[in-house]
Amino acid sequence: MSLKIKHLLVMKETRAGETRVAVTPQAVSLLRSPHYRLLVESGAGFKAGFSDAEYIQAGAELFSLTEEGYPADTLFLRVKRAEKDRESLEPKWFSENTAMIGFLDPLDEPGDHVLSWQQAGITTFSVDVFKSLPTDDPRNMQAAMSRMAGRLAFRDAVGHVLSKEPPKLTVLGTGPAAMSAVLEAIETGVPVQVFGLQEKYRNRFESLGALYRLIPEHADQTEFIRQYLSDQTMVVSAVRVAGVKPPLLIDEASLQLLPKGAALVDLTVNEGGSIFGSKNDQVVELYGVFISHMSGYPKMEPKEASEAYASCMVHLLREILTPFGEILLNHDLARESWITHQGKCNPFFI
Repeated sequence: MSLKIKHLLVMKETRAGETRVAVTPQAVSLLRSPHYRLLVESGAGFKAGFSDAEYIQAGAELFSLTEEGYPADTLFLRVKRAEKDRESLEPKWFSENTAMIGFLDPLDEPGDHVLSWQQAGITTFSVDVFKSLPTDDPRNMQAAMSRMAGRLAFRDAVGHVLSKEPPKLTVLGTGPAAMSAVLEAIETGVPVQVFGLQEKYRNRFESLGALYRLIPEHADQTEFIRQYLSDQTMVVSAVRVAGVKPPLLIDEASLQLLPKGAALVDLTVNEGGSIFGSKNDQVVELYGVFISHMSGYPKMEPKEASEAYASCMVHLLREILTPFGEILLNHDLARESWITHQGKCNPFFI
């Protein structure tokens, strides 16, 4: 079972502050095929430091959106779903034989974006729901971006902390973002404690010099974590399970225990948030502490982030897209990441 496409189109990102691009000029040369046209929306790479001329030189054609909309039989490549106003218009510009892949946030509420894709009959794949890909897999965009996000989240916490207490960091989670935050903190001499659910991660973190606290299997996670927060000046929450909303781990009572001026960074707010009071792309002050979030920390380093994302995109498309322009809908990775297809919605995201 496959979906035939005639165009690959790299979309210009429209979300406020989004600076990345899904495919770089270098990646263009790796995706070219005589069986489909490779298009790049004009200006798509500007904010990441790539000119239209570089894309043309790499073998792509420039595309400019008009009232006629997008060409039929197209696979759209993007980093993030569009900003709200454009997102409401895009389904009108798509044809049914259209597919789209990127960080599409299927768990974001209220879910109107998923419904609009379903009603438009288009096929969508979201790269933030993979469960089978190891964190070091070259196709894993989430892990690649998470490694950057953890490092930048720690720096964000350092930039907001006003506490006069000695710096100490709590990291919630054991994935790539958590590891990156720990490494950044250790390199700057900040003591770190890490909370996780599995004993197997202990050696990984303690070999770096962090203290690993295993949350007991049947314990209330929030209460268990709370007892170790009274002297922590920074918290980075990097808890994430693909396709599942994270639990609330830092509640209102926990915030009141933290030293005044402490800084918390929630990397999970797009999926529901694991820190009480966290809001998308905002810094919130509650009970004298600062709670920060930025959607897509890697966009702070757009060229490096785009290169990493594009590399993963190339590896992924080489799996699910044949050189003849057929999307292999029965491929394991396609079945795992599909959100909508021919008017149907993956039941997991309803």
